[in-house]
Amino acid sequence: MSLMQQLPDATNRKIALLIGERAERETLLDFTAVLALRGPVRILDASNSFDPYHVSRAIRRQTAQLHQVLARVSVARAFTCYQVITLLQETPSMPMPHLVFDLLATFYDQAVSHAESYRLLQIAAGHLLRLGRQAPVIVSVRPTPQGGQPRLLQFLQRAADLVLLQEAQPVSTLETLF
Repeated sequence: MSLMQQLPDATNRKIALLIGERAERETLLDFTAVLALRGPVRILDASNSFDPYHVSRAIRRQTAQLHQVLARVSVARAFTCYQVITLLQETPSMPMPHLVFDLLATFYDQAVSHAESYRLLQIAAGHLLRLGRQAPVIVSVRPTPQGGQPRLLQFLQRAADLVLLQEAQPVSTLETLF
């Protein structure tokens, strides 16, 4: 079973954690297209890895209504762990899926103490849980880098309802999923 097929259905209300070397980027981009074809989706990009062109191509393969479907995708970017917290605090709980790209990238910043990173991640997790009560939240992370804090990833694994540890396998066609 591919990673894409293991992602929770958009009607499930779970927090899924995807762990992979590339933070499962292509899988989340393809899944963004799948969700946008169904309705609104919110993206929080913590590593500047959201590629709207990839999503556009995936949508275009499924429908000629590219602009209408793309309008359903809301993207917010954060470049520091403090900005991640602000974005999560400002995100209202709504019945729309939320995809968080490479959440821990900003929490591994060497300019932020380990204790502060952990404290901020606890706040972030509280907001992810809040959002997950209304709709699915899918969070991607990379394995802990050398010199990083393994307890950050361990904390997220405990907070998640579903943990997927596979390397991303791009889906050749989205229509096989639904």
